[in-house]
Amino acid sequence: MSVRKLRLCVLTPVHSSTLMGGAEYQINCLLETLVPTDRYEIHYLAASASTDSQPHGYQIVPVGNGGGMPRFGFLMHAKPLLRLLKELRPDVIYQRVACGYTGLAAFYARRHETRLIWHVSSDSDVTPGTRDIGRNPVRRVLENRSIEYGIRHARHIVTQTKGQVRLLEEHYGRTADAVIPNFHPEPGEAIDKTGPITVVWVANLKPLKQPEAFVRLAQKLNDLPGIRFMMIGAPASGSGDRDWSEALMSRIRSTPNLVYVGRKSQQEVNELLARAHVLVNTSRYEGFANTFIQAWLREVPVVSLNVNPDDVLDREQVGIHAGTEEALSDAVRGLVLDAPRRAEFGARARVYARKHHSVRNTELLAQLIDTGRVAANSCSSEQESRQPCDA
Repeated sequence: MSVRKLRLCVLTPVHSSTLMGGAEYQINCLLETLVPTDRYEIHYLAASASTDSQPHGYQIVPVGNGGGMPRFGFLMHAKPLLRLLKELRPDVIYQRVACGYTGLAAFYARRHETRLIWHVSSDSDVTPGTRDIGRNPVRRVLENRSIEYGIRHARHIVTQTKGQVRLLEEHYGRTADAVIPNFHPEPGEAIDKTGPITVVWVANLKPLKQPEAFVRLAQKLNDLPGIRFMMIGAPASGSGDRDWSEALMSRIRSTPNLVYVGRKSQQEVNELLARAHVLVNTSRYEGFANTFIQAWLREVPVVSLNVNPDDVLDREQVGIHAGTEEALSDAVRGLVLDAPRRAEFGARARVYARKHHSVRNTELLAQLIDTGRVAANSCSSEQESRQPCDA
C-alpha cells in the first residue's frame, strides 16, 4: 500500500533562478536533501522565478504576475497566494525571508490543518525598525504588520543563531523551536593559496551591504604592493538606488587596486574563494552570512566590520570583528602581511565550518517538517552562549 507523500509548500519572494541570495541558496540545499527521499510533494511558491527553470523533484508555482514585489508590498498578493494555498492544501508551509508572505502564510495556516515553519534569515527579521523594506511608507507599514502577525502566529520558528533567539524573545515573546546553523556542502574545488594575495568582498550591491566601505578599504591599503581587492556580486537593481549605484561604480573604477567582477554563480564564487586569502564583510547586519561559511570551508579567514553572529569570530578565532573602519583596515593589513597567522586562521576556520555548518543540518529541518520536532537540536537562549549548537 502506497503512503501519501507529505505536501510541502516552500514560500519565499524569489526563486534562485532569478536571484541567488543567501536564503535562496539555503532553500536549494534543503531541497537537495528532501527531494531524493521521495517522501514529499513539493511546490515552490515565489513571486519571481525564471520561466526557463525546470527543477528536478519539485514544481515552481508563480505568485502574482511574476513582476516581483508590488508597489505596496507582498501583502498585495493576498488574493492569488491564498487561492493557490487553498488549491494545493499543503500539510506544511516552509517560509523564509520576512515579508508580507509571512503573515499571509500564518493567516492561511491558522484556518486550515497546516503547520507553518518560519525560518529567520536575518537579524532584522526579529528586530523591529531595521527591516529593509523600501522607502514607500505604505509598504513599510503593511509589510511590518504582516511580518509581526506571522511571527506571533507561526506554528514553528527556526533561527540561525542564539542571538536571534534572544531577539525573538525580547521583541515578540516567542521561543524558537530550534537553532539550526546555515549549511553548505563540502568544497569540490582545489584550495590553492599560491597566487597573488587577494582580499574579496562578496554580496549583491545594495546599501545594506555598505560596499562603499570596501572601496574605502582598498583605497586606504593602496600602499601594499601586489595585493588585489575584488568585489563580487550582482549590481543594484532598484530604481531608487540608481544614483547611489552610479556613484559607487565611479568610485570603484577610480580605485586602481580594486576590480569589480559582477555577478557570479555559486560555483564561480567558490572557485574564487578557494584561491582567495581574506574575506571582508561590511554589512550593517546579516543573519548568518553564507559567505562566511563558504570562505571558512576554503580556509579563508573573515574580517567583518559589524557582523559577528554569536561572537563566532572572536570565540572560535576564525576571523576578526573590527567594529570600525580604522580597525578593519588594520586587521586586513595585518592578515595580508602575516602569512603564518593567516594560514592558522584559515585552517581553524575550515575545521569549525565542517563541524558546525555541514549539510547534515538540513536533516534537522527535515525532522521539523516531518514531525514538528527537532530531537537532535534544542538550543535555547538560556544555554551558555559560548557553547555552539552541534549539528
